[in-house]
Amino acid sequence: MSITAMILSGGRSRRFGGVHKPGVRLGGQTVISRILGTVRQAVPEAEVWVAGTTDGLTDAEVDSVGSVREEPEFSGPLAGIEAASRAMDDSEVTVILAGDMPLVRPDHLRALIVASRESGQPAAGVDDRGKLQYLCTAWPTALLRRRLADIGLTQDRAVKLLFSGLEVAPVDVDPAEIVDFDTREEYERVARRIWATGADTAGDPRDGTAAGADAPGGARAVPEQVLRMRDLAAAELPEGAWMTDDEVAAVLEFASHVKHSDSSLSPVVAAFLAGRLHAATREGGASLAEALAHVEGTLTRSQG
Repeated sequence: MSITAMILSGGRSRRFGGVHKPGVRLGGQTVISRILGTVRQAVPEAEVWVAGTTDGLTDAEVDSVGSVREEPEFSGPLAGIEAASRAMDDSEVTVILAGDMPLVRPDHLRALIVASRESGQPAAGVDDRGKLQYLCTAWPTALLRRRLADIGLTQDRAVKLLFSGLEVAPVDVDPAEIVDFDTREEYERVARRIWATGADTAGDPRDGTAAGADAPGGARAVPEQVLRMRDLAAAELPEGAWMTDDEVAAVLEFASHVKHSDSSLSPVVAAFLAGRLHAATREGGASLAEALAHVEGTLTRSQG
């Protein structure tokens, strides 16, 4: 069975301050790298297309996918779907994924593909609002192309038009796995879920084969000099007062997120305060995620 997957990455991210959502990092990987990795786990042989910018993918990942832009640019996900459908080869089933949905699991994608193939209809799960998630679906490719042709003009039109008059094959899924994020608050909720559930697929940050800037998964290693400095500092601190490797990676990730956001917060100050706060509150049971959120909230209020 031939499979095509398209990742939609062409939005303006207005509600996210104009920062390209698929390119932001979560748990050591960019969002789009996470999504591409999920596709590769689900269907290793799939032909993958990015409809929009490939910002956030490593050079190796960019070389492994096709890319196309909707015409005109920023004319909506339906236009992106049409552009990718024109560029891709023929296949039996096409998977459509939003570029801001980092928690989707490989088994859900496989279930969507099976349901679409068996029913001859689009397959989708239900999101946290009880609605079909239109941008995490699997379609018979021929049907998808017919629906696009029927719609005609796709620029700035709703994706749900694709589904008009069709039955949809429902697929059971945890709604939390198919959430997207549009705002900073929603991003933080996704980040807390990753930290809380251990959904980080970046591997050991000291393992150059599992992580690193050029690793296929897009993970970023903690620099060795940072780990050495942590270990030197640990010798001067009471036992248990220093950070684990995973916590160091999370603080560095937080600083990187601050640096690449539209905020004027200092990433160095933010990372320092987060580390100090976590060390001070660890005995009280506060998590690192709570410390990071508290620091960001405090610094944001101080700017208002």
